[in-house]
Amino acid sequence: MSQTEHDQSAHQREQERQRQERSAGAGSAAASLELLTLLAAGVADLALDQLRQTADRAQDALRRADLRELLTDGVVELRKRGELATRRAGMGNENYLETMARRAAERTTSEGRPCA
Repeated sequence: MSQTEHDQSAHQREQERQRQERSAGAGSAAASLELLTLLAAGVADLALDQLRQTADRAQDALRRADLRELLTDGVVELRKRGELATRRAGMGNENYLETMARRAAERTTSEGRPCA
């Protein structure tokens, strides 16, 4: 084999190696794209499942016979929480612990049991 033939053969081997690397890289890119697609589909399925569960819970809540009382209790609870949060933040005049103790005493005496 002459030097020219040897150089051509080496050149052909190098080109073949480069083609294989490109095809392997394309396969790797395709595998990465497939993985990303599967991950996105999984996230979308999880989100839709959570949305379905939330919608089911909302429908169950709307079917309740005591919905008005439930909403009233919720509003009262939120108002109390808001009062306590503002007082804890220093926006109210009363001490937080004093307020809690007073409310506990009021509940106890209104239930007919003596306050200790």
